[in-house]
Amino acid sequence: MGSFNYEQGRTANGYSERPVLNGHNRSDRVAEFAKNDLERHRQTLMPANHLLQRIPSGILKKLGPYTRKVVFSGGEFISRPDEDIEWIYFPESTAISELHILEDGRTIEVSLTGREGAVGLYALNWPGSSANWMQVSTPGTAIKVKRDALRRETAGLDWVTRVFNESMHAYYAQISQKVACNAHHSVEQRFATWLLMLNDRCATDRLKLTQEHIARVLGVYRPSVTCIAQSMRDRGIIDYRRSSISIRDRDVLKEVGCGCYSEILPAAGAELVEARFDQRIL
Repeated sequence: MGSFNYEQGRTANGYSERPVLNGHNRSDRVAEFAKNDLERHRQTLMPANHLLQRIPSGILKKLGPYTRKVVFSGGEFISRPDEDIEWIYFPESTAISELHILEDGRTIEVSLTGREGAVGLYALNWPGSSANWMQVSTPGTAIKVKRDALRRETAGLDWVTRVFNESMHAYYAQISQKVACNAHHSVEQRFATWLLMLNDRCATDRLKLTQEHIARVLGVYRPSVTCIAQSMRDRGIIDYRRSSISIRDRDVLKEVGCGCYSEILPAAGAELVEARFDQRIL
């Protein structure tokens, strides 16, 4: 996708932005090192977001000047209700919760988006504002693209439109399933299902989470989260510490969760699970 501009004052891939040595007037060993370093650098610049990987490289190149790579520490709000959507976010190693405000002031998650999709994609079809709060769930990176530039460069391209429509279909399917899940399943079931979904999207068994965010996602108060997490820890399902949850037994976690997980996963793409296990092997 070309060079990214980085936010928060540092690169997300561990490289500085200085040019790599080309080996001129250096030993062959230094030249070979520079070549390998450059190749690794190019690989890290490839988007990890599955949706962006399906976009033709020529379009991604044109979008380069309107693209930024963002490093999140977790908990940031990227948009609020009624705010104009200026950027489309494509998560790579983070996941973003869409939170709806309830009548009593609590919130509840209506969708969770990771590297399988994008946040704010519906704003491409019309000048749109955010309907809900969008909050980063876990530390990680995302690529954001200017909405107007993405709309301009993809207008009239049937293949790209099809890719975006598939992603939007998965997004709406998840919202529909979440409505039923939030209404009919217990807090513990929803918590287990959410951990599975987050695990798929972030490709790690150690999730950096705050109790406040988990409570917002589930639409409950913080003490309820503490009790459920402690119960799961006592049963050996998770390891729960301050601001960190590690999944110890994923199979049992599936048993605790509700059937909504198996309904939501196909819509998001089974490649999430495949990619998670591929990364473990690597």
